[in-house]
Amino acid sequence: MGKVIAVAQHKGGTGKTVTCVNLGAALAEIGRRVLLVDVDPQASLTISFGISPPELDQSIYNVLADPECSLDEIIMEGQPDGVFVAPSHIDLAAADLEFAGQIGREKKLAKVLSPFRDEYDYTLLDCGPTLNLLAVNALTAADSVLIPIQCELLSVYGLSHLLKTIDVIREELNQDLSIEGFVLTMYDARTIISERVVENIRARFGDQVFQSIIRRRVKLAEGPASGTPIIVHAPRSDGAKDYRELAKELDENEQET
Repeated sequence: MGKVIAVAQHKGGTGKTVTCVNLGAALAEIGRRVLLVDVDPQASLTISFGISPPELDQSIYNVLADPECSLDEIIMEGQPDGVFVAPSHIDLAAADLEFAGQIGREKKLAKVLSPFRDEYDYTLLDCGPTLNLLAVNALTAADSVLIPIQCELLSVYGLSHLLKTIDVIREELNQDLSIEGFVLTMYDARTIISERVVENIRARFGDQVFQSIIRRRVKLAEGPASGTPIIVHAPRSDGAKDYRELAKELDENEQET
């Protein structure tokens, strides 16, 4: 059975979507079949694959809102081969209000993904930066949570809130939810603060922190504009190298379990 991983962080600008896009692409490059689900109304992951949300007839919103709409109806092929995208749309912003009174509202996404788990080695859920019903759905549907941490002081402050949220989800909705790991992003070796954040996070979380570190690079910022992941846009860049190493480390960890 494939693994479902929620890529989540309550603070914006931590490299969450960049990590979801490029980790997924790097996993596909080593032969894994990967589904990327955009669970953020801002649709940043969708746009990162050159997909225009306003031009979509259907998105993940339709799948969640309409029982007659199946996930496979909206899935689009991405790059490289082996990457598939379930796109988002601004309509998803209404989900909290629209689904609020429905029974089983926290498990809508889990129900949608369940029939397709065996079709993909990894399903990565790109969560928005706020704790709303969509984020709860993603954490309820996931086997584990991958948490990007920007190598800046402020990114550490919201971490405790996310960890408390994960504990609540475990208690109430998904007792098997685990921490996949913490990924240090936007690392700049020229700054003392980056070094301190790395030291503090490794001291606090130990083996739960991936050895692979994502360096701050211009090519990574250019990726969304090109509509392709870094390993396609700039395959020889430092950013491509970093995400290849992260994908290898994650996949090796999974094979060992």
